[in-house]
Amino acid sequence: MKRTAIALMLVFLLSVTTLAAAKRGGFQVGISFEPFFPQGEFHEVMDRIGWGGSLDAFYQIPNSDLLIGTAFAYHVYGWDTRWEPLSVYIPDVQVKVSTTNAVARGHLLLRLQPTWGATRPYIEGLLGLQHLTTDTRVYDDYDYEDDRIASTNQLRSTVLSYGMGGGLVINLSRSRRVEGRRRFAVLLDMGIRYLRGGTADYLIPGDIEISGNSVTYFINRSRTDILTPKIGVSFAF
Repeated sequence: MKRTAIALMLVFLLSVTTLAAAKRGGFQVGISFEPFFPQGEFHEVMDRIGWGGSLDAFYQIPNSDLLIGTAFAYHVYGWDTRWEPLSVYIPDVQVKVSTTNAVARGHLLLRLQPTWGATRPYIEGLLGLQHLTTDTRVYDDYDYEDDRIASTNQLRSTVLSYGMGGGLVINLSRSRRVEGRRRFAVLLDMGIRYLRGGTADYLIPGDIEISGNSVTYFINRSRTDILTPKIGVSFAF
């Protein structure tokens, strides 16, 4: 991984110093549909796909093709809903109990992406945190409107996460240029990211066993590597 990081840094530095023409800075914001696929020992424990999305925001460094920004993502990889009596003293009132298994990610991101062109490939490096959590919530389902009346966190774990990605942005529409600069563009963003996640404790569906008034947790522990393809829309301005 050290060799990969060094190679990526060299590519970034080379791109900044060898550009032939100066380019102004700008912003790019995108939202994507982004499932995740567990990898390695994470896959051995959790053989299922997580569903969710991501939000990326970049600033293009002036006079370069280098973008620096942040990437946030949220995925749900398990959920369970059941109905239970409100209490032993009020068995005729039912409440909805929902348990959700989820992963939230936040990363700093460097992307090398050509400024011009209808079709632009890119590579990127990511460094940040990955948060795995299992939460149970109780809802009042009166009058078809869910109101949360209680909640608890069953388990949470935050670990370091880093990796690389690549992809392609394609111009869908573009406004006129003013003084040689594009003022606004809509882009189709297709890519894939591989992230190495640290060793975490987590629960998957079926790991919470309820017997009478007792609860047993079967906690898993492994690395949390994931592969995340994505497709979305970005706005450059």
